[in-house]
Amino acid sequence: MGDTLSGGERQRIGLARAFLHDAPLMLLDEPTSNLDSLNEGIILRSLRESSRDKTIVLVSHRDSTMNIADTVFEMKTARDS
Repeated sequence: MGDTLSGGERQRIGLARAFLHDAPLMLLDEPTSNLDSLNEGIILRSLRESSRDKTIVLVSHRDSTMNIADTVFEMKTARDS
């Protein structure tokens, strides 16, 4: 079944499973990378609302994703400094 799903559909299923698991810590790497802007907004709003009860660590290069974070750590290479 999974081979007929788009990347965005697989990503939304993975995020839904993470929400249903309801663990106290969520580690998400590029959670909105394959999503359109409408679904990205819905997921980010849900993550923001869920963050009241748990710790969520986001890894992303998208500013739109990182805008929901309370604290942001930015990694730079030696040539960026």
